[in-house]
Amino acid sequence: MGPTTQGRAAGGPERPPGPAAGLPADCCLEADFTSADLSRLRVVLGEYAARLGLTGRRHNALLLSANELADNAVRHAGGGGLLRLYREGSLVCCRVCDSGPGFDASVIPDHPPGLERSTGWGLWTVRQLTDGLEVGPADGGARGAIVTCGVRLVHPPR
Repeated sequence: MGPTTQGRAAGGPERPPGPAAGLPADCCLEADFTSADLSRLRVVLGEYAARLGLTGRRHNALLLSANELADNAVRHAGGGGLLRLYREGSLVCCRVCDSGPGFDASVIPDHPPGLERSTGWGLWTVRQLTDGLEVGPADGGARGAIVTCGVRLVHPPR
């Protein structure tokens, strides 16, 4: 499992589940995507995130974060990937798997990248918006990365 970066320090956020073989039992959405699919993917993600209980700012945080993860896979990791959206406990998680060169959490800046920088903003933003962000290698030692972020439900369903 790759290094973990946590969301905001206040409140001791839960960590989203790490990269693991197989699909989580409560997977809600699984979709392959390319750049041509991103706008439709955002619409579908919004619908599924609402079904899982996210509303308001928490809903928007997940949508923006998922979009950034998918966009990174398109731009830096071969043009697409696989997105999974699911709930685990009180977290709604978004996992993006790609087949790019891979990376680790050390590339995510601790502070906002300088305005002159064209990279680093996406993952930095995801870290700020979510309750947890984890980066790990692709399953089975293949090329690529698995990036998982999680947004906590304010009122988890019972």
